[in-house]
Amino acid sequence: MGENGDNQYFYNNYNYNKAHNELDKHVHLATIALVLALISLPLCFFMYTGIILGGVAIVFAILSKGNADRLLPQAKKALIYGSLGIVLGYAVVVTNIHGVITNPEYRQRLNKISEQYYGESFDDMLKEIGASFGEL
Repeated sequence: MGENGDNQYFYNNYNYNKAHNELDKHVHLATIALVLALISLPLCFFMYTGIILGGVAIVFAILSKGNADRLLPQAKKALIYGSLGIVLGYAVVVTNIHGVITNPEYRQRLNKISEQYYGESFDDMLKEIGASFGEL
C-alpha cells in the first residue's frame, strides 16, 4: 500500500519541489547566489561592486550544485544574472577609462576631484609613475 493510502497512485512527497526545500543547504546557496546576482545588476554602475557581487554569485551558484546532476533553477538564473553583472561592470569601467583618455572635460573634472582628495591632479600622479595619455 502506498503512503497516500491508495495502491494505484503511489508517490512519496520527499522529492517534491526540490527547488524550494528549506532543509537543503544547496537551495540556500542557490537562493543567496540569485539574490547577489540580482543586486549586482544595478550596482555594476558603482565602481567594481557589480563585478565583485556577480563573481561571488557565480561561485555560490556553482557550489550550490553539490553532487547533484543538474543545477537548481535559482542557480541557473544566478549564473546568467551574475555574468551579466560582470559584463556590465567591465563595460562601465572601459567606458570610464575611454572617457578619461578622450574627453577633455571629463579629464578636467577628474583632475579637480583628484586635487580635492589627494592634493595633486590626476595628470601629476601619472607623471610621477611615468605614464601619460598625451596632452588634451
